[in-house]
Amino acid sequence: MYCQACGIALSQQMRYCNRCGTLLVSPAENAAAKTARDKRLDEYLEGLFWVTVFGVAFVFGGMIVLKKLQFSDLLIFFYMTLTATLFLINFGLNLWGAIRIGRQALEDTRSSQVNTSELPRSAGAKALSPPPSVVENTTRAFEHVNIKKNSE
Repeated sequence: MYCQACGIALSQQMRYCNRCGTLLVSPAENAAAKTARDKRLDEYLEGLFWVTVFGVAFVFGGMIVLKKLQFSDLLIFFYMTLTATLFLINFGLNLWGAIRIGRQALEDTRSSQVNTSELPRSAGAKALSPPPSVVENTTRAFEHVNIKKNSE
C-alpha cells in the first residue's frame, strides 16, 4: 500500500500517513467504524440495564417470597446479604466493562485525529521530496581483473 499524497510505501494499513499526515482511510470507512463502536456501547449499556432490573427483582422478589412462606428472619437476612452482594459484584463488573468500552472509543477517536502541530504548514513549508532510492548511486562500472593462480 502506498500513500496517495507522498508516495511512500506503507508496511501496514494505517489511518494516516506517518510521513505527510494524509488521511488514508476514507471518511465513509471512518464513520462506519465509529457507528459500530457506538452501537456496541449501546448494546452493552442495554444489557447493563437489564442486569440491573432483573437483579433488583430477584433480590426483592426472593425476599417477598421468603416472607410469604414464613421463613425465619435470619434466613431472609442471609438471603438478602448474599443476593445483594452477588448483584453488586455483577453490576460492578458490567459497569467496568461499559467504562472500558467507552474509554477505548474515546482513545480511538483521539488517535484518529491529526495532530496539526506535526504537519507541515502549507504557506511556509516546502514540499516533501520522495525518499531516495536504495540503489541510487550504487551502480558502478567495474574493470575486469585477472587473478593469477599459483600452480605450485
